[in-house]
Amino acid sequence: MLMSADTSFIPNDGFSTRTKVRRCATWERLRSQLTGRSDGRKSTGPVAGLGSTELLSPAEEAELFLRMNFLKFRTSALKKRIARGEQRTELIERATVLLDEALAVRNHLITANMRLVMAVAKKYVSPVHAFDELVSEGTMTLMHAVDKFDADRGFRFSTYAYRSIARNLYRCVMDAQKEKQRVPCSVEEHAVEPVSESQGSAALDQSWQNVRRLAYSMLEGLDRREKFIIRSRYALGAHRKPRTFQYLADKLGISKERARQLEGRAVSKLKQMAESYDRDELFGAVVS
Repeated sequence: MLMSADTSFIPNDGFSTRTKVRRCATWERLRSQLTGRSDGRKSTGPVAGLGSTELLSPAEEAELFLRMNFLKFRTSALKKRIARGEQRTELIERATVLLDEALAVRNHLITANMRLVMAVAKKYVSPVHAFDELVSEGTMTLMHAVDKFDADRGFRFSTYAYRSIARNLYRCVMDAQKEKQRVPCSVEEHAVEPVSESQGSAALDQSWQNVRRLAYSMLEGLDRREKFIIRSRYALGAHRKPRTFQYLADKLGISKERARQLEGRAVSKLKQMAESYDRDELFGAVVS
């Protein structure tokens, strides 16, 4: 775990392996306020309490970035010594303590700037782009920005992060619009052609048609692209054969991984819709 952890850092002329790792008064105070206890053992995730963490002053911000990168620098140096086989147990313990604190400082920097993510995300919300999805994308960009920001350049982190978040969300919105335009109308129309009713007994056939009607009514709750993916993946169309993610990727002009993500989102929506149906209604569709 320790040896595979990312300990990349922003260099600073004041960093030295001979410098003793002292307590940081600013970090100790902020951590105590955040956790409600002086030892700071309570851990918090990077998006815990979205927007509830107090904003940092310029001095606090610069000190925390310096602290985080110094801790990563020292952890990286210890990892090199561990790899050479020096006092392995003792060094691992020391490096683990330093890395844990570095990640705690990083998480605090992220939560202290979540208001920025939400403010930018609100500008791109639309019927197609949900606020939660935009915040998720923006948070990933914020995390990357925290790791790459150099406080020694003299400007505030919010200035640096805002540009990255806005640029990424704009790109996501544009990509989604392009993907929507690529959905082939002819393929979707082909996918909704009814299947043959000539097979099986009349009773079984009627039950199947009832279930299909219920399923298609639920599909109406999906957008155009999601309908195409579900019908293709689960052989609900005339082709009667489940399609691969590569097939969907080629048709929609997206990657296989993106197709897989879209299927997962559509299935989640269908599950939520199914939960809203009355059990008697679902049962009646099968036995009627």
